[in-house]
Amino acid sequence: MNFDLDTILNTAIKICNDEYPQDYNNYIYPFTTENISGYIDYFNLNNKSLLTVGSSGDQVINAIFKGCTDITLLDRNPYSKFYYYLKIASILCLDLESFLEFLRYEDYPKVFRNNTKVFNKQSYEKIKSTLKSLDYDSYIFWDELFGRFHPLIIRDNLFSKDEDRTYVIAGCNNYLKSDENYRIIKDKLKEVNPNFIYGNLLDIELNNKYDNIWLSNVGTILNEEDIKTMTDKMSKLLNMNSRLLISYLYLTTKDSKYQDNWTIIYDLQNTFKLLKDYNPELISFLGVDGIKFKDYNSNAKDSILVYHKK
Repeated sequence: MNFDLDTILNTAIKICNDEYPQDYNNYIYPFTTENISGYIDYFNLNNKSLLTVGSSGDQVINAIFKGCTDITLLDRNPYSKFYYYLKIASILCLDLESFLEFLRYEDYPKVFRNNTKVFNKQSYEKIKSTLKSLDYDSYIFWDELFGRFHPLIIRDNLFSKDEDRTYVIAGCNNYLKSDENYRIIKDKLKEVNPNFIYGNLLDIELNNKYDNIWLSNVGTILNEEDIKTMTDKMSKLLNMNSRLLISYLYLTTKDSKYQDNWTIIYDLQNTFKLLKDYNPELISFLGVDGIKFKDYNSNAKDSILVYHKK
């Protein structure tokens, strides 16, 4: 796909003006909806390469936290690069409390209360020169939107409402678990310049090879044919002794019973048969809902489906 800043920005302006229908496929996710900290140590990231999807940018930031310096973000969402750099500028310029105040919205600072200080002007003034130096296109995109619209209009029209409570977000992201971790990521971010590719992973042609590939939960929205096509394609981009995260699976372990209203990849018996050439592993860990409801259901588990190229 062509990446044209003027076209993307004008579309975003029309969406915020209610002149253009919202594109739910291109919603920005403010933070990850996966427990990245639950699976990240299964991958060897230190001084390794990573291809990942994820419009929240949290996959990239958590990988950098673990020492990954060669990162490519592939996403069909045209806003993913712009939001990544807005988030990075915020980390570099703001303390943890101010960072959360600037980017958090749903159930912040308290449950059932949304944040009226999201994208506040005071914090934006602190970060915008850094944003400009990091990525000029991202600066133009956000400066134009913040100059035209009230922050809540931008948030309501361009962002997903799928945003958990602060302690859940922190539980899923190593870089947000403590002030010390937040300080560490500030330093590490200065050493990494990710590569961004805009396109659909099923269609785009890629030539490089990677030590790790993360496909997030893309597999949960695909049919059987596309799951197989995606796995075939991505497996060819792996170096030897490397791992492909085929899909993140919510509230699922090897003993989970398939429900008729679940998408096809959750039918594990069928999925393992479909991907038998890759002998995939199912790795389970504390799930997002396990963090969210830790006082009530601490055993809730999510899993990742992984191919290890040996």
